[in-house]
Amino acid sequence: MTSTSIEAPLVQVRDLVKEFEVRRSSWRTQATTLQAVSGVSFDISAGEALALVGESGCGKSTTARCVLRLTEPTSGSVRFDGVELTELSSGELRKARKRFQMVFQDPYTSLNPRMTVGEIVGEPLLVHGANAAEQLARAAELLEQVQLGADAADRYPHQFSGGQRQRVGIARALALSPDLIALDEPVSALDVSIQAEIIRLLQHLRDELGLAFLFIAHDLSVVRHLSHRVAVMYLGKIVEVARTADLYSRPAHPYTKALLSAAPIPDPLIERDRVRIVLTGDPPTPVNPPSGCRFRTRCWRAESLCAEVEPPLIDIAEGHKVACHFNLWS
Repeated sequence: MTSTSIEAPLVQVRDLVKEFEVRRSSWRTQATTLQAVSGVSFDISAGEALALVGESGCGKSTTARCVLRLTEPTSGSVRFDGVELTELSSGELRKARKRFQMVFQDPYTSLNPRMTVGEIVGEPLLVHGANAAEQLARAAELLEQVQLGADAADRYPHQFSGGQRQRVGIARALALSPDLIALDEPVSALDVSIQAEIIRLLQHLRDELGLAFLFIAHDLSVVRHLSHRVAVMYLGKIVEVARTADLYSRPAHPYTKALLSAAPIPDPLIERDRVRIVLTGDPPTPVNPPSGCRFRTRCWRAESLCAEVEPPLIDIAEGHKVACHFNLWS
């Protein structure tokens, strides 16, 4: 897959931070701070698919929500086509949202069960001033585009399978012809065969419409054929980012290596003989992350320096960055 030029990014995220106050019991308990996202930076070019991958709870979904301002970031900068989204008023943000949309993880709870599929898909058009006739015509067009057929417009979400409902969610996200779509684990709730169908649909839409994607996933095998670049996230921080082919062929961070070893390979001979890296223990709590490198408590290469100094995200090759004192290339 050829990487898209990143000379003029559509999205520029710099030092993004999101913290939540957590109270463990009663109102008398002093609140503690949960660091969900801790200084994340990345770019997405027009027409480029960037995958943000990591274990559950690492902050990747919160990052996507902050980028789209569905969740207000604590600090940092998010620029979309040169416009600072964190400074927009609610009215300005509403207009800007025509250009970026989101597809959610659960294709059932994200759809209103009391609305027909045609109404669901066309609702964004009504919000932005279209009339009912325009809504219905556009909905029929979009349902054809996601391979459901225009006759699906009169049915309700419960009449569709999980994969079909996710196609409805994708059609709704396309209604206003956005430039960027954030996809929050869009296939994790689906069977493997259905996952492949949705990935192929997204590939087709990306190429046909020139869409940029921010694809959130916990499984590296899911994003391999859809993304131009992959950013690996651990406990609120990006620890490695590279072009997809480079990251899969030669990962530099131990955590990336462990994730890749857990991803299934559709070849029984290779799958049987390959060595898996099993990470011991659960990820540390983001309420009290480890000093230095946050991955050091589970890393087989960690040394004393890792506890003392946080490794910066630095270039080790063109388009390849890693945050590790003793990375697999050293």
